[in-house]
Amino acid sequence: MLYIRADGNTEIGMGHVMRCLSIAEAVAEMDGQPKPVFLTADEGCCHLISDRGFQSIVLNTDYRDMMSELPQLAKLLDKENDIILVDSYQVSEEYYMALGQLAKVACLEDMGEPYPVDLLINYNIYGTQLEANYQKQSGDDRESTCHDRHPGQVLLGVEYMPLRKAFQLPSKYVVKDKVTDVTITTGGSDPCFAAGALMDTFLSDSDLSDQKIHWHVISGPFNSFAQQLKSRYQTCDNVTVHENVKDMRSLLLKSDIVLSATGSTIYEVSSLGVPMIVFYFAENQRQGAEALEQMTDIVNAGCFALDAGAVTAKAVAAMKKCVSQKDYRSLLHEQERQLIDGKGALRIARHLLALALAEKQSD
Repeated sequence: MLYIRADGNTEIGMGHVMRCLSIAEAVAEMDGQPKPVFLTADEGCCHLISDRGFQSIVLNTDYRDMMSELPQLAKLLDKENDIILVDSYQVSEEYYMALGQLAKVACLEDMGEPYPVDLLINYNIYGTQLEANYQKQSGDDRESTCHDRHPGQVLLGVEYMPLRKAFQLPSKYVVKDKVTDVTITTGGSDPCFAAGALMDTFLSDSDLSDQKIHWHVISGPFNSFAQQLKSRYQTCDNVTVHENVKDMRSLLLKSDIVLSATGSTIYEVSSLGVPMIVFYFAENQRQGAEALEQMTDIVNAGCFALDAGAVTAKAVAAMKKCVSQKDYRSLLHEQERQLIDGKGALRIARHLLALALAEKQSD
């Protein structure tokens, strides 16, 4: 049995759960494989998991204290038959060492930490740059360090990005001559109310207001400013606030430009080839934004939490460039389409199955 340990709430958003759901779907579609079961600290994301057809077991623990859940996992997991995929920023080496005594362990990792697991996946655009971080120690270092304190197999790079099903399909996106629709997304939450600050500036800028653009603002499931966002723009005919978006692909395909917080959305946008501008809120998003800026002509507007004014100004300048230059948007389209092929979830699923088979063969 494959168990998936992930959480989603107002503090951490829904990124962990969303990417794990893509992997779960890929595993479930493989011949003879039972549906993975999700393990969550609380009920915050259970509705999303059940909507996608998967069972979740609520541990009733604090998602920030992963060690406290180990006694429950010890009763649930079977070392000989179970694999657990963990996706959390609250983990520690101690947690993984203990978990490895209960089951085969795989993890999604973003920051370059060489956790002691059987399978480590860093699908980010900068993942391959962290290869040295994950390598097992050798020589004298290995003599003083337990071999098990380093990852077993390591999968790196965007070829392992677990896109949602809708974004695994081929895109027929065409760059239009004139920009008419722009989408702004801040992820599952919006801790700094960036959407409000950005929209206020876009609407007040004379150059942009003259373009007769319709602005689409996505309010994520954990956006604590959702009501404020709707109230602020309810009288604006050229602003639509979208909640509970069921068909993100169609909304993005309708867009001529997307302004996105760095997270899973940037890979979804890239798979379609929609011209993009990015910014970020936290340190764990910084590497993705900077890597995009280095590898493409996408503008990284910076960290909104650290300097909202500077990020807003840079986003406005980038937006004006996108609006006024079709050739620039066409360039972004081509660069983004080359980043990702949409088969990452299937590749991860195959490696998880191989891990299970290896366990059975060793028995």
